[in-house]
Formats: sequence, structure tokens, C-alpha cells
Amino acid sequence: MRKFYSEQWWQRKERAYVEIIDALYALIQHCEIQKKGYGAGNGYSEEKESEFREKHSQALWKIKKTTDIGGFVISSKAEGILKELRDRPRLDLNENLLWELYEQDYDYYRDALNKIVSAAKEDLNANRA
Repeated sequence: MRKFYSEQWWQRKERAYVEIIDALYALIQHCEIQKKGYGAGNGYSEEKESEFREKHSQALWKIKKTTDIGGFVISSKAEGILKELRDRPRLDLNENLLWELYEQDYDYYRDALNKIVSAAKEDLNANRA
């Protein structure tokens, strides 16, 4: 019974990390699309643009939710990475160009993704043993 419970808990952790990684990747993708299309238009239809905005919004909410309740399933290290991401310094929209904001967010999301992947490997391997 203990092995079964342990396996279920490991699967739950794995799902949580996959959702976080997917959300961070969606945020990275959004920033990349926006900064590449800044000022020149990106050539996407309004329907596709709407889809990108929806994915971006869902990803932001997923990260916010996980940051607030993540310690329940993910490691404290991973939770700290997400809190650091949420509390990051931000450029002022009134003083910076929009593409600069996307560039900054892109860098923060990319860094958080790399750290989360590392933390997930560490957490999942430790709990698999």
C-alpha cells in the first residue's frame, strides 16, 4: 500500500511540474512572438492572435496559482523559483518600449524554465528512490 501511495504522489508531482513547464513555455512563446512582431506586425490572423493571448493568460494564471499553492506538491526550491519570478523587477511601461518589456519577460521566463527543469529533475529523482 505504501508503494502505491508513493507512486501516486510521484505522478502528482510529475503532472504539476509538466504543467508549470508547459505554462512557462507558453509565456516564452508569447514574448518571442510579440517582440519579433513589434512594430512590423507579425502576420498572424486575428483568430491566431486571440489564441496566443488566451494561452498567455492561462499560463499566467497557472503560474500564479502554482506559486500560491505550489508548496503542497512541488519542492520548496521550485516554489521559491516561481515566487522569485512573480516578484521580479519590471520595466516601467511609460519609460520603455514595449519590445523591451517583452525582452525582459522573455529572459526571466527562460531563466525560470531552466531552473524549474533542474528543480523538477532533482525533486522527482529524490522521490523516485
